[in-house]
Amino acid sequence: MARLNDEHADARRQRELAGAANPADFSEALARGLAVLSTFGAERKRMTQADLARELGLSRATVRRAVLTLEHLGYLSADGRTYELTPRILALAEGYLASNMISTIVQPVCDRLCEEFKASSCVAVLDGADVIMIARAVRQSLLSLGSGVGYRVPAQSSALGKVLLAHCTPPAPDAQGEGLDSKILNEIRHVGHCYVANDVEVGFHSIAVPIKRWDGRVVAALNVGAAIEQLPPEEMHGRALDRLRQSAEDLRQQLL
Repeated sequence: MARLNDEHADARRQRELAGAANPADFSEALARGLAVLSTFGAERKRMTQADLARELGLSRATVRRAVLTLEHLGYLSADGRTYELTPRILALAEGYLASNMISTIVQPVCDRLCEEFKASSCVAVLDGADVIMIARAVRQSLLSLGSGVGYRVPAQSSALGKVLLAHCTPPAPDAQGEGLDSKILNEIRHVGHCYVANDVEVGFHSIAVPIKRWDGRVVAALNVGAAIEQLPPEEMHGRALDRLRQSAEDLRQQLL
């Protein structure tokens, strides 16, 4: 049998379950189905099988089987040659949001901070190179498509993400921080918060603190964000930061 080249060997390693009784139990069919669902988004609302095959680097036959299965299960609907997600996809997130104590407890906190500062307030967790919002309160006048629960932003450019990267255990390597060296992360961990301006959006700034559970482990991050002209930096570093710290401390007593 011919030896695997480096590319194929790496692909095989990615299909092995580390620590499992049988590392080869990885289900490629399931992984491909989830990859198909993940390909849809704000810029790709409707896609053909050919579009999906091109985006995922898979054969059309492979994509066809995944798409037809997902259509049969009700997660995709067809309109001619194109497909789009159906509302049933929300059921996949519903279980997490309903069963996750953090999401349930922190939403009222975001609501209160949003009302107090007339600004957005979010709680996020780290998901690979991004942070994903698991609770969010945004002023109605500022709410835009794709900006609610489930919204993602790059971890390395957001206050929420930098706080979470700084408190990773073990510490996040430079590669995960995508340019954030250990000195920056150590400083964030030392001061206990992170402030960014004009990073995710020009004219917008935010400040974030870690949310810890009862034993001190960081499980999420909480922030306040607003237009710089609306909430001046001195107020962001003053009253807003104080309220974030107090809110995080109050939550610590509830997160068992």
